[in-house]
Amino acid sequence: MNFSIIPLYNGKKTKIYTIQFSDKELSEYEQFVYENMTIVPDAVRTLRTQLKKMSYQRGLADNFFKRESPEHYRVFRIEETKEDLRLYCIKFSGVAIVLGGGGIKIPGKVKLIENPHLNVICELLIKIEDLINERILTKEIIITNDDLKGNLNFEI
Repeated sequence: MNFSIIPLYNGKKTKIYTIQFSDKELSEYEQFVYENMTIVPDAVRTLRTQLKKMSYQRGLADNFFKRESPEHYRVFRIEETKEDLRLYCIKFSGVAIVLGGGGIKIPGKVKLIENPHLNVICELLIKIEDLINERILTKEIIITNDDLKGNLNFEI
C-alpha cells in the first residue's frame, strides 16, 4: 500500500492535506465526498465550507475536533456537522490536518467500535500517523510553524 500526503487547502491559517493511495483514482477526501454527496449533500457542503474556513480564516480550534483514538495518538473526527456524517483526520497541533476517510454513523450506535466501517478508517489513520511520526523522528518530515515539509510519499 503506497500513498502520498497531498495538499487540499493551502490557507494562511492552516494547511489541510489528504491521503492519496497510489492504487486509487480519488484521494480519501474526494472519495468521502463522492460517497456521501448523494446521501447527505447539505452535511457534505457544510463540512467542505468549514474546512475552507479553517484553512483560510479560523485555524484549527480544538472545539472543532473530537478525539477518536487513544490519548497518545492524534486521530480526531471533525465536529462540523449535525448529521451522523463523520470525517476523520490526523491533527498536528495548530499547524495542519491530514484528512482520511469517513462515512455515516449507524443510528443509535454511539461508540466507534459499534461502527466497524468507521473504526477501520480510524485504525488505518493510526497506522499512517505512526509512519508520519517515524519520519518526524528521523527529520524526513518537519513540522514548521505553518506546514508539513519533507518526504510525504510512503511505500509500505
